[in-house]
Amino acid sequence: MTDATTQPVASPEAGSTNQASAAITPSDPDALGAIPVEAEGPAFTALIKLLASVLVGALIVWGARASRLMDWQSFSLSAGLVWGAALAIVLVVYYWILKSRTSIKNGMIEQTWVWKKQVNVAEIRQAKFIYLPALSWLIAPRLVVRTGPIMTVFYTAHPDVQRAFAALMLGR
Repeated sequence: MTDATTQPVASPEAGSTNQASAAITPSDPDALGAIPVEAEGPAFTALIKLLASVLVGALIVWGARASRLMDWQSFSLSAGLVWGAALAIVLVVYYWILKSRTSIKNGMIEQTWVWKKQVNVAEIRQAKFIYLPALSWLIAPRLVVRTGPIMTVFYTAHPDVQRAFAALMLGR
C-alpha cells in the first residue's frame, strides 16, 4: 500500500497557478495535473509532535526519578558531559520536530531543521516519494532525493506539499 516510486525527475513547470482540491491524495495520478509545485507546511503531523512530547516528557520524568537514586559523589566529569550532551541532542531534535517546515517553491525544496536542508530541483538526479496513506498519521511522508552522491530526506505532513512532491515525481 505504498506509493513509493523511483525515477529521474524533470524540472517543474513555472508559473502554474491552478489550485488543487483538498480531496486529492498524493496517490491519485489523475488529479495531479492541476497541482501547483509551490507549497509549504509543517514537516511532521500533530500526532508525531504529540508522541515526541510524550516521549521527551517521560524521559525527563524517568531521569528525574533516577537522579534521586544516583550516587552523585562517584559521578565523573566525563560521565556528566556525556549525559549533558545526550540531553542536549534530545532537546534540540525535539524542538525541531515541533518547529520544522517544508516548502517547495522557486525551483527549490527546503526544510528547516537543525541545519537548513535545501536542494535545487534542477540538480535532482533521482527521487523517491515514500507515502503510506494508512500510516501517514504516524510515519511522516517523505521525499528522498539524490543530487550526485548526496541523498537528502524531506519530511512533510501537509497535503499541499505531499501533492507537490507527487507532482514532482511525475515530472510536472
